[in-house]
Amino acid sequence: MRVLFTGASSFTGAWFARALRAHGAELVLACRGTPRSWTPLQRARLASIGADVECHFGCPFGSRRFLALIERRGPFDLLALHGAEVGDHRDPLFDVERALAANTRGLDAVLDRLSRRRRPALLVTGSLFEADEGRGEPPLRAFNAYGLSKTLTWQVLRFAAERRGLTIGKFTLGNPFGPYEKPGLCSALARAWTAGETAFLRQPELVRDHAPVDLLAEAYARFAFRLPVLGGTRRLNPSCFAEPLSAFVERFAAAMRPRLARPCRYTAARHPEPAGEPRIRINTDPLPELVPGWDFATSWDRLAAWYREGRGSPAVVPALAG
Repeated sequence: MRVLFTGASSFTGAWFARALRAHGAELVLACRGTPRSWTPLQRARLASIGADVECHFGCPFGSRRFLALIERRGPFDLLALHGAEVGDHRDPLFDVERALAANTRGLDAVLDRLSRRRRPALLVTGSLFEADEGRGEPPLRAFNAYGLSKTLTWQVLRFAAERRGLTIGKFTLGNPFGPYEKPGLCSALARAWTAGETAFLRQPELVRDHAPVDLLAEAYARFAFRLPVLGGTRRLNPSCFAEPLSAFVERFAAAMRPRLARPCRYTAARHPEPAGEPRIRINTDPLPELVPGWDFATSWDRLAAWYREGRGSPAVVPALAG
């Protein structure tokens, strides 16, 4: 299967691209930025996919260079739309219209050009930050302006694909964690623990859905390879550790204690301030059933090795891991 993939320098994007490649996909990566503009972590993510992977820099979605890439390197069986406008996704001034425009720029031209020689499937990465995703307390509103931009992006992409009779799938992420992760709950915990400090959990009662990124990547690759055969509009909402943050942090600490050789202590706020986010939001499709026989111990080992090398990102423990 030939795959045109966007967003490979992101945390989950690099893992998903690696998994597709491991399953035998021929990857062509279209990257908005360039290695010079990236952080060391972004460069490391891309390098982890493989030294010989075909990567085209300065090639944002819908641009002239992106369209030329389709002509030059097509046809493709799958367009994997993992990249999206993120910025500071918790910024109350996040520009929804600008993000939507960037995420869907030149969409008609892209789909028309992709379909000239082969009718590809589209695979869109979604987020539980979006409206009407997963399970939780109604109404299932968008978490924030970023979540709204992702909600609108999905609807525009879905409309364009269905109007052309193209297969489209959505793979919705909860709270992934693992090597090459961005700043969030797990990296903040590990940073405190490896420094011999006690971590602090501000919002222990929030119910979220955490999943090892390598397991998510395996489920993503399997879904991607099935999607062109399934046809129509398909959705997958992989769920793993759907539980209060207090329960997940204890699970995480229990896994890290023997691997980091640290006590991995933490305290939780007794009277958390309002989070400004839904109290409960989890996914619906159990990951262990999507990838039977997964070795969770190996996932924990891999992550602990990453932390022991001092490669976890520094961060203050937030209310929500993202």
